[in-house]
Amino acid sequence: MEANEKLGINRIINSELVVQHFGYWPRFHDATLERITFEVHSHKTSVTFSIATAEFTHEVDEQGHYKLFKPCTIELQFDNVRNTALVFDHVLVFFDVVFEERDDAIDCSFSSSAGSHTIVAEQVTVLSLIPTAR
Repeated sequence: MEANEKLGINRIINSELVVQHFGYWPRFHDATLERITFEVHSHKTSVTFSIATAEFTHEVDEQGHYKLFKPCTIELQFDNVRNTALVFDHVLVFFDVVFEERDDAIDCSFSSSAGSHTIVAEQVTVLSLIPTAR
C-alpha cells in the first residue's frame, strides 16, 4: 500500500470498523455495488454506496466456489463531492478500490466490470458495516 493510499484510508471516518472486521483494509476485489444514492443539500452533494463484500479463502466448497471470509455489507458515504466519473452496467463488480489523499480531498478510484471510475470528495465516512451470511 502506497503512502498516499494509506493517508487516504486514515482520513476515512470510522475506517476502524472495516479494519476491526477484517483485521486490515480490504481491496474490495469481487465486491458488488448493491445500491447507490445521490443527495444534494444546499449546494453540497453526497453519494452513498452500499457494497456487499468479503474476502475469499483458498478453500473451495461443494459447488467449486471459493469460500468467503467475513462477508458483510458496508455503507460508504462521500460528502461534498467535487468530481465524479461513474459508469454502470447490470451488476457492478469491483476489481480494485483505492483511496488516496489529494490535498484537502480524498480521491477514490476503482476499476469494475463496467470500467474505471472516480469520486473526489472532501470527506468519506463508513456509515455502517453489517456482517452477512452470504
